[in-house]
Parts: sequence; C-alpha cells; structure tokens
Amino acid sequence: MTMGVAILLSLVCVATSATPTPCSPRLERSYWLHASLGSTTHKGYWGWNLKPTDPPSREEVRNAARLLGGPYAANRLYLIYHHEMPIEAARQVFAWWRESLPADVEIVPALVLRMYDKAQSPVFTEKEAGDLVEFFREKLHCEHVAVYDVYPGRNQGDALKAMETKYRGKILRVGLQPDEDIRGPFAGGVIDTWSGFCQGTRNVEDWRQPGFGAETLERWVRKRNDATTPVAWDLIVVAWDYRATPRGVYPGYDDATKNQPLPAGRNRLAVELIRRTARPGVLAGFSSDLFILHENSRAAAHDGPGGAFYETLKQGRSYRGYYGVPFQEVTEIYRGPRDER
Repeated sequence: MTMGVAILLSLVCVATSATPTPCSPRLERSYWLHASLGSTTHKGYWGWNLKPTDPPSREEVRNAARLLGGPYAANRLYLIYHHEMPIEAARQVFAWWRESLPADVEIVPALVLRMYDKAQSPVFTEKEAGDLVEFFREKLHCEHVAVYDVYPGRNQGDALKAMETKYRGKILRVGLQPDEDIRGPFAGGVIDTWSGFCQGTRNVEDWRQPGFGAETLERWVRKRNDATTPVAWDLIVVAWDYRATPRGVYPGYDDATKNQPLPAGRNRLAVELIRRTARPGVLAGFSSDLFILHENSRAAAHDGPGGAFYETLKQGRSYRGYYGVPFQEVTEIYRGPRDER
C-alpha cells in the first residue's frame, strides 16, 4: 500500500539524527506540485464538471519560486498540470515559473493524461498534448517532460504518443509504484514510497524492526538494483494515522483529516538506508510530494485553507504548520553540505 494508491480508492544525503552529511550536487533534489498552486485542483483530475482552478498571479509564482529554488533547495521541479486551468493560462504560468526560478533549477512539466474518474477519461487530446510539449521544448527549453500517474501500468493513450514525438527518451514517470516495472517510453521516474517510510510509530523500536518499514524499503531498493533505469525515491512528509494501532502499522484508511506527520528523523534514516543499499547507477536522487502535503494541510483539522501549503508558497512564507517538522527535515537534507562523490 502506497499513499498515491490509497488516496485514489530528490542528491544522496546521509544524515545523522542531528545534521545531514555530504550530498552530491549532481543528483536530484526535487519536489512535485501543481504549476497552478490552486487551492483545489479537482477539474481534469476527478472529472470535467468541476470548478476550474484560478491561475496564480506572476507575483505568487515568484514567491513560490524563491522558496523552492532557495531555502527549500530544489534542483528540479515536477510541475503538474491536468487542464485544471485553461491551456493558454497554463502556458503563461509555466513561463512565469521559468523566469522566476534560478537557471540551475530544472522544470519538468508533469502532465496527467488520464483522470481518476470511473471511465479513466483522457485529459488531453493528441493535438493538445503535442502543442503543449512543443511549447515546453521550443519556448521554455525543458529538457524532460513527465507523466504523473499513481496507478501502475495504465495505457496513457494518444497523448503519450504525441509527447514521444518531441521527447523520445526524455519522458519520466512521477508516481511509480515500488514493484512497477519501468517500460518504454519512460526513461526514469520517481518511486512512491509511502508504506516503506510510514510503517512504525517509533524509529528504532518499530520502523527498524523485522517486518516493519525499513525492511520493506530495503527490499524495494534491492529490487531496483537489478535494473538499469535511474529512479528517485520519494521522501515523505504526510504519514497515516498512528493513533489507530499500537505500533503504527497501516490503519486501513487514508483520511486527510486524520493523517499525521511522519515521525521526526525518519527521512534521515530512510535516506541513509537508500544510500547504503542502492546501486549508484540506478539512484537518480530524491524527491518529495508537495501535492499531498497541500491536500492534507488544508484540512480544517490541520492548517485549514488559509494556512495550506500552496497558500504559504504563494505568500512567500516558510511553511511551519501541522506537517512542518518532517517538511523542514526534507529541506535540511536538501540543503546539507554536498561533495562530488
């Protein structure tokens, strides 16, 4: 069970409990989030007959870019788009992201090609997808594009074929499930790691014990070592409800009003495990899901709409809310001293 599947039915750093140790600047330190920074982004994700997202202002994008490319230390952003705002507005918003981010922060547009409605409806026509990726390549000079999908092995339809015409060998998958094979045309991606990180309330007494999360995560990493395709591993901020079971195993539900922060220090331990276990050629780096952070933080039981994560980005305000401890831990890992190993 991973978080992406449950809600729908990236630098190698070794860190002690106090301070991250050297990290390679050549590896991925990424986040994925909506280009629109919309408070709600349901249109084109759950169905067509939903309220569209208002595009952000240029200043709101600039505020978000200053944080993500500055103290949050990203060197890559996967910017999700699924028709939640009109295409012409999206072109302008993506252009604002490019002008606002430091030149060394890579933008990877991440398109959702199939919705999560019962019919799994296509989000873009072949022409729409083709025109978009031409814009990304010719106007924004994006080196890669991505498909965002947390369901494994879906047929992405004609829109993916259109993407291939401009980005053959340069298409990534965000939301890969741990046991999911990476097949063409995908050249890499980001692994959804929710259960491998979350299982166990306490780090030493639970998570590291046989049959708990560390063992699961190590098994996933060893399996990826048998392949040649590079992958980044998702660092977790939002965990499940630890109050439901004595030792913090999966409670059987994923509820944004009940989900809790990942225990402090867990990301550092997981990064250490991945670095120790992963074969260098298949370790692309690390990533973190800011979409799910926003969705859970905006619950009234947590930060509420006004304090939700995307709102803090648009305001240029450092996030210190309900999930602030694990989120700041991720940014500390990303900012840690780096060497050239």
